[in-house]
Amino acid sequence: MLKPLITVALLGSALCAATPSTLKDSAGKAIIQYVVEPPDSFAPPSSTDPARQLGLILCFPEHDRPVGDEIYPVREALRRLGIRDGYVLLAGGPRERKFGPADHEPIAKLIEWAKKAYPINPRRVYMYGKGEGGKISGELAMFHPNVITASISYSWSWWTMPTETTKAIDALNEAPEFYMVLGLRDLSYHLTNVRDGYSRVNAKGYHVIFREFEDLGARTYHPPSNDDAIGWATRLRNKNLPLSAEEKRLLEATPKIGLNGYYASLALVGGARAGKVLEKLLTSLDDKVRAAAAATFNHGIFSEPAVAALGAKLRDPSSQVRRAATEALAMQANWRSEAAQQALTGFLANPAQAIDPADRVSAASAIVEAARFQIKGVRQDAALFKSLVGMIDDKDEEIRTIAANTLMPIRDREFRADLGRPEKKAPESGWTTWLKELTIRAAGYRADYANCTTSSTPAAAVFCQGGSFLNSDPVKAFQLTLKAAQQGYHPAEAMVGMMYVVGKGVDQNNPEGAKWLAKAADAGDTLAATNAMMLYSGSPGLPKDAALADRYTKLAAGRRDLP
Repeated sequence: MLKPLITVALLGSALCAATPSTLKDSAGKAIIQYVVEPPDSFAPPSSTDPARQLGLILCFPEHDRPVGDEIYPVREALRRLGIRDGYVLLAGGPRERKFGPADHEPIAKLIEWAKKAYPINPRRVYMYGKGEGGKISGELAMFHPNVITASISYSWSWWTMPTETTKAIDALNEAPEFYMVLGLRDLSYHLTNVRDGYSRVNAKGYHVIFREFEDLGARTYHPPSNDDAIGWATRLRNKNLPLSAEEKRLLEATPKIGLNGYYASLALVGGARAGKVLEKLLTSLDDKVRAAAAATFNHGIFSEPAVAALGAKLRDPSSQVRRAATEALAMQANWRSEAAQQALTGFLANPAQAIDPADRVSAASAIVEAARFQIKGVRQDAALFKSLVGMIDDKDEEIRTIAANTLMPIRDREFRADLGRPEKKAPESGWTTWLKELTIRAAGYRADYANCTTSSTPAAAVFCQGGSFLNSDPVKAFQLTLKAAQQGYHPAEAMVGMMYVVGKGVDQNNPEGAKWLAKAADAGDTLAATNAMMLYSGSPGLPKDAALADRYTKLAAGRRDLP
């Protein structure tokens, strides 16, 4: 837990954000510099009414930048989303030039101060950072899931992660959520750093949205990613904190459909408990109730079981309910809800399920909406692309057109009608091979477990046995994976190396991790080579080794453009 602030004098104006203020303790000693921007008006700090409480977004800058540097993109995104008056924006500066372990306690005190100064709902605390600010945002979220709901990071990643030696991280029910952004016009070492960081966060088992944007440079003002990330984060609620008495009363009361056609009280509470209420409402005999329940998923993130219940409404007798469900599933699938993606792709693949043929066209459009940031970026969700490729041969001409136009940047990115050549209808390797490669890349270090059903060697069998414990007993998973690696099984060498690096079933140990990743890289694993390259370029506990970094840079060359 972050240590609570016991005695802090509220020195400096809480309402003035023009210049940095200094938070001081009762003895007058400086704790941290900050900039704060609350809404124009807000309830007293003691307010417990969820509708009057505010969310808190902490904004951390890159090193050598002004303390309040990252408030602007967040503020503007909130305004575009129409929710600016619901959030306090609070920026904090580092003690030294860059954020580090010494900043954890001052930031904890800053959060506690904000909760005393404003009516903050503790289930709505988020982090947003650039560069070193992104690093501290990711670290704090991982180590303090009872405080931080979600982290948004741009242009940098982080090494330090919680060690899993007692229990596995429960990404679905307990862990914070992560959104990592990389601009391809950014600095080259930012590209390698963030891609490497994503592979580690992904291997650790966290739920992470990773976006790459061709038009984004070294700053974070970027409406497409800002709006998507802020819209996502503000719909999330802390998974570990209990509901307040007032939030419980909202769930226990008979929900009412608001003027905007959805259950605003349920969206406000959010999370799994509100999701259970929505599941029940989705079974109502009243079409208007089901439609409003479906529409509520556009305004909140609840739970995977609730999204699965929403997916069933694609076959609802009411066209209004079906439209609302399709629209909401597109949004949830965009934010990597597996249940939403399965609902849309499964429905499209089974034409007999459609009450109206037009519903399949709507589902196809929803899949495109869900995949829009992945088409020219990192393709995390192979299921969406498998569905898009399948649409190419669909019996419905409109669906075939949707697929052909959507996949254009993949099958023939450089095509122009005035080039004097025919348009390519598929990638050079063909769609089947392309999808197979995509699936492997998306799985990262866990891709080799797909071969466990056909593994025959003793070492492979031990490796597969270890994989079965990844989400339940990480220590046993590590021990078995290490045993397989010691027998020379290359996939196990790569996996055990990453387990050392991220602290999965063992204490974090970069030198040991680098050793095993190097073994796998020397055997031809380009993902392991990419991570070994970054480790030897300079990482905690491992001195920089230019020769080894160069060696693994060359071995990773075939994968340098991939996360």
